[in-house]
Amino acid sequence: MLTVQTNNAAVTALKNLNTNSLAQDQSLNRLSSGFRINNAADDASGFAVASKLDAQAGRLKAASQNAIQATAMVKMADAGVNEIQNMFNRIQTLATQAASGNNAGELQKLDAERIKLETQIDNIANGTNYNGVSLLNGTAGATAALGAAVTGVSASATVTGAAAGAVTISTLTNAGGGIDITLTNAAGTAQTLNTAVPAAGTTASLAFNDIGLSITVDNNLVTGGAGTFTVTAGAAASFQVGADNAATNRVAINLNNSYTTAALYTGAPAAADLTTASNAQAYMDKASFALNTLITQRADLGATQNQLGFVQANLATSIEQTSASVSSIRDADMAMEMANFTKNKILTQAGTSMLAQANQAAQNVLTLFR
Repeated sequence: MLTVQTNNAAVTALKNLNTNSLAQDQSLNRLSSGFRINNAADDASGFAVASKLDAQAGRLKAASQNAIQATAMVKMADAGVNEIQNMFNRIQTLATQAASGNNAGELQKLDAERIKLETQIDNIANGTNYNGVSLLNGTAGATAALGAAVTGVSASATVTGAAAGAVTISTLTNAGGGIDITLTNAAGTAQTLNTAVPAAGTTASLAFNDIGLSITVDNNLVTGGAGTFTVTAGAAASFQVGADNAATNRVAINLNNSYTTAALYTGAPAAADLTTASNAQAYMDKASFALNTLITQRADLGATQNQLGFVQANLATSIEQTSASVSSIRDADMAMEMANFTKNKILTQAGTSMLAQANQAAQNVLTLFR
């Protein structure tokens, strides 16, 4: 049937041309982006799964960075402990030499070296930190707060080695000027520092190294103040090493062990110095006790390093497999898409030609009017 109102052949050709043109555009989009799924409409379920896996991969990568930093922190702590261990080994050697009668004339020199070594042990223990976190003096995460307000003294203090417990504070006018501030810990150790009253709007920081606290005072500081800082030990540091908010996705690292001489000598046999053979003999036991304590604590650092190593290896595998899963869902098969593009390009060209032929066929009606 010949009609001029409707050209069914042209409508059919146009429909197929549009279909093939859309398919060609889709292939171009996939080939140019490299993704099979460029928006949710391309594959709704695949888009949802790939998006969730992609977000999980991002969390796993962040967790991997946390594990790397945790490992760096533990390695830094272990490096410091290693040097402290070497110095205790040297102290044992010095004590052994001093305990022998053939070195009776060298005792003062041996003891002088022992003093320097113990000073350096405390320096390393108190000075080793990672991003502001003390690693070797047992104060990681520790806090100190005043139980009652003391005029001119900040309500919180920075713990730089103080053991958990009470530290009292008192302020008195110094006869030579300024104000004396005295801190006394539970063991009876006291330290007094003198400070001028800060100018209005300013503060001053006072480091009580013998106590292990650093306090801040302002222009309201007066005499006659008294109070008590309560030092609270910090909990084990927790590192997020997984993609989920679960205890199994965290690693706790104990940084509360102290490697100062005072801490390592706690409970050790009493020994004063190396100035006599008998003192040196007692010091051999004292240094051996401290070294055994240190080695036991260091073993935990080593175990933690191994644990974090396995955590990192597992995270690397998880990231790899999660990324592979996202790729299998979302990425375009370039060979297949190129084949589809070629096919759709040919069909589009053929459709264009057939549409032209269909439009030309309708003009055959004009031959009826000749």
